[in-house]
Formats: sequence, structure tokens, C-alpha cells
Amino acid sequence: MMRKFVALRLSCLLLAPFTLFGCAPQDHVGHASTAAAQQTNTPMLEELSIPLQVTLEPSPARNVQENALHITVPAEHAAKLETATVSVSLSMPNMDHGAIVFEAVKEKEGEYVAQIIPTMLGDWLATITFELDGKAMSTTYPFRVEP
Repeated sequence: MMRKFVALRLSCLLLAPFTLFGCAPQDHVGHASTAAAQQTNTPMLEELSIPLQVTLEPSPARNVQENALHITVPAEHAAKLETATVSVSLSMPNMDHGAIVFEAVKEKEGEYVAQIIPTMLGDWLATITFELDGKAMSTTYPFRVEP
């Protein structure tokens, strides 16, 4: 009886590291996939299935300074949004101090620029809204503000 108990304990001790190591890569893969998805997440106007290309200059954004948020609509979809009014609303997901709204200016067909001024360091969310024929369509673009 004692031998079986010792053998069982020994088996458990020997199998424990394999179980732990076997689970670890799956956990890390899940986190890596989430991080990769967040970094490569393309802002999308879901209502019209239009992906947007959004870039920020400088990147990371600077605090209490103008930063250019460039919004580009793919050429094959630009005509659909030709008469749209575009605005950008900035908010901090971890704060409750309201939003700051900026107008985006149409540079040329399918290209818009909003001069945004974030007012604090940290993580921000730009909500990009296209208003067309009385309907609003929005998507979000996360970014970080550093000194």
C-alpha cells in the first residue's frame, strides 16, 4: 500500500512540470494573438463595410500639441463618402472627463486630416464619425500620448 502511495506521489511530481509547461504556451499564444489583433485592427465603417487607414503624426502623439490624424478611405469607396462631414471625438477610456471634438478637413477625395490636441498623457480613443445623409457611422482608433 505504501509503495503505491509513493509511486502515485512520484508520478504526480514528475507529471506536474509537463502539465504546467504544456499549458503555458497556449496562454502566451492567446495573449500574443490579442495584442497582435489590437495592433493590426483596421478601423472599419461597419455600416458600409469600408475599411479606413488611420495614421497619426507624430506617433506617439504629443501632449497639449497639435497632432495630425490622417484618415484615408480606399479609392474604390471614396465616392460613397464624398459629401460626408467627418469629425473626430477624443476620449480617454480610463477617465471620465468627457470628449473633445475636432473637425476633419477634406484634403482631397478620400483623404481627411484632423488636427487633434490631446490634453493628458496616456491611452486615448479617437472616435471617427462620418455623417452622410443624416446618418452617422463611426469607428474607433486607439492611440497613446507621451511627453
